[in-house]
Amino acid sequence: MVWEYGPYRVESLIARGGMGEVVRAYDTRHDRMVALKLLAARFAEDPEYRERFRREAHAVARLQEPHIIPIHAYGELDGRLYLDMRLVDGQDLAARLRGGGPLDPGEAVGIVEQVAQALGAAHAQNLVHRDVKPSNVLIADAGFAYLVDFGIARALDATTGLTGTGAAIGTLDYMAPERFGDGPTDYRVDVYSLACLLHECLTGSKPFAGTTAASLIGAHLNQPPPSLDALRPGLPPALNAVVARGMAKNPADRFASAAELAAAARAALAGHALPAPLPPVAPRPTSVHAVARPRRTLWLVAAVAVVLATAAVSAAVSLAGRSTPGTATSADGTPAERFTPASAAVTTTSSTPTPSSTTTAAPTTTSPPPVSVPPAVVAPPGADLGLAEPMSVPTCDGAYVTFVGAAVEPGRYRTDVQRLLSDHPGARYLHSPTTGCGSLRHQLDGADIYAVYYGTFGTQDEACAQRAAVGGDAYVKRLDRTTPPSQLLTC
Repeated sequence: MVWEYGPYRVESLIARGGMGEVVRAYDTRHDRMVALKLLAARFAEDPEYRERFRREAHAVARLQEPHIIPIHAYGELDGRLYLDMRLVDGQDLAARLRGGGPLDPGEAVGIVEQVAQALGAAHAQNLVHRDVKPSNVLIADAGFAYLVDFGIARALDATTGLTGTGAAIGTLDYMAPERFGDGPTDYRVDVYSLACLLHECLTGSKPFAGTTAASLIGAHLNQPPPSLDALRPGLPPALNAVVARGMAKNPADRFASAAELAAAARAALAGHALPAPLPPVAPRPTSVHAVARPRRTLWLVAAVAVVLATAAVSAAVSLAGRSTPGTATSADGTPAERFTPASAAVTTTSSTPTPSSTTTAAPTTTSPPPVSVPPAVVAPPGADLGLAEPMSVPTCDGAYVTFVGAAVEPGRYRTDVQRLLSDHPGARYLHSPTTGCGSLRHQLDGADIYAVYYGTFGTQDEACAQRAAVGGDAYVKRLDRTTPPSQLLTC
């Protein structure tokens, strides 16, 4: 049945779900056929959600990436929020898998590569999809893939937690473990989901076979992904390592980006050497997020109750926050008795740094080169500050570092980290949440922590020698997953 919606003449239904519906429509203003996503009327009734929807839609509309369907317009008409998008004829990947079974490995990796390109463009703009799954991948002519619903699922999660009957279970099949905790999440949830998607493309089945919210949550938290060989013998063995690393329980153990996962999958097909697979993860009741907390068990019980009662799961946590200007902190975010306000730098994460006021540097002594420097690691584009010294991502393997300062005030990350690096030649900087180390505090008053350091070092004595060479307020910490963040080491 044809009906009018503002300047659009709606001709047919494409799809319907808990959030609303997607229809085929004729845009009378621009003389073209479009796909209209019409959200259910209840979403327009929430003023906060309306604002978040517009903000997210605006951000996604700015993305210029071939594998992201362009948004022509967005807004509200007749009491419903809408997105006007390019109409693409094709089939979603979920339907393709249901109808044809698992894909040829080359085709599966090709789709993952295209989705990774879309994710890379979004992550570079600090956008996290948070709902990567086969039904959100559209396959058009000649196998060209589009990733759809960018940003909109994130806005729903963050504001209302509503997805509609049945939608939560579909999302749970691809949801990263840290989304079931109370800590911050970042772009690495998309890396995890992309690995789940690769698993399903190769085997025709979801990584975990749970049929209830409780069983799926438990599987993501505790069970290693099933071997590809067991489900589809004959696949290149190295693909097992790719899926296992992409689905690592701890975000810090995953690939550094979606592009890195895709490149590893391509290398596996070509028979190239890959990083050693992660050791099997034994089931355990504790948190798999970087910061382990006893509260996980209680949270899980509550989460399952909410899912079963409302068919909706929401674990979005804002990374934005504020800290008190001039507060001195250690790199773990606790007040540092030995730090002066001038030596504890302050800052924000943003893809486009904002102008900031000049900071007066504290008198420091130029330090000698560190005893050892870890190899460079590619940092996620949303966290790297774009300085001449690239951000590093040291591993939480028990090594030691000597911290010389921290940046904790949004708005000044870039300025203050650069000042600390200039004052300490040879030092490097890290973004604490990206490391995933439990021994470091990741935020202070809701703001992410950046820290400048020397290392890593194999022994505490080496790190202490570096501290003695630096002098001043430097201090030593061990990078691991179990040491309390407030614990400093005595030299």
